[in-house]
Amino acid sequence: MEFIITELKNCDLMEISGRVDSYTSPQIKEALGAIMAEGRCKIILDLKSVTYLSSSGMLTFINALKQCQLSEQGKIILAQVPPRILTSLELAGFNQLFDIYDDAAMAVKGFEVDP
Repeated sequence: MEFIITELKNCDLMEISGRVDSYTSPQIKEALGAIMAEGRCKIILDLKSVTYLSSSGMLTFINALKQCQLSEQGKIILAQVPPRILTSLELAGFNQLFDIYDDAAMAVKGFEVDP
């Protein structure tokens, strides 16, 4: 698993590739925690290159979302979720918790109009 974080004008973009499981999700948790510790809670998780997402990875995303909601300063958006992973997220009810965009650029624009 690898990820690249890009700080944009209105949000941060984390592009994740590979497997997100109990072995790799602590690295994502640490990186998201570092972003939020700097007061930045508008985050897009680009999952287009994720090949597997375990329940541990899902929990990492939920906990980061809760942390952003507690600060009342932002949210986490999922973008470019592969169809197989999207089905799992929908079965788990994630589509009720996260905004999910087909395109990362559209997700970025969503933050541009967000207050």
